[in-house]
Amino acid sequence: MRFFKYILPITAFLLIFSFVDHDFHTSTTKIELNSGSTSLNFTSKFVTADLEEGLGVSLQNEAEFKAAVERYLKSNFTVKINGVSKSYNFASVQTSPKATRLYFEIPNVGEIKSIEIRNAMLVNVFADQQNFMTFSINGKRDNFVSRKGNEVGKINL
Repeated sequence: MRFFKYILPITAFLLIFSFVDHDFHTSTTKIELNSGSTSLNFTSKFVTADLEEGLGVSLQNEAEFKAAVERYLKSNFTVKINGVSKSYNFASVQTSPKATRLYFEIPNVGEIKSIEIRNAMLVNVFADQQNFMTFSINGKRDNFVSRKGNEVGKINL
């Protein structure tokens, strides 16, 4: 009897909330430059279903999905270092049914006094999209969030 006393409320709670839409849309991007390194490394993580919807391409066609991800990244993610636009090298995409990780880098960056990033990934697809960016550059840490209407963030080091 004691078992049912706890299971019934938990089951009811889960049933009620299984019908409520708790959708939120986020991504994370980690930007790192370690002491002694000359490459600024980026790792972005997205919900795979969100990218599929944004790109209009299914993960089932993995080659087409990866190509679409690279094109989309290049048009929606830009970087300025010390006020100068920088291009990056797209390294790879790691996919699973739940999450997709993008790896890219800017080689030979030199000294960084400021970094400005425009991260408009999926902001035109989902009104509530938030892109969290964390920086770890030569031991200094900072972060900001981009969202629709505020896609650009800048940190000074």
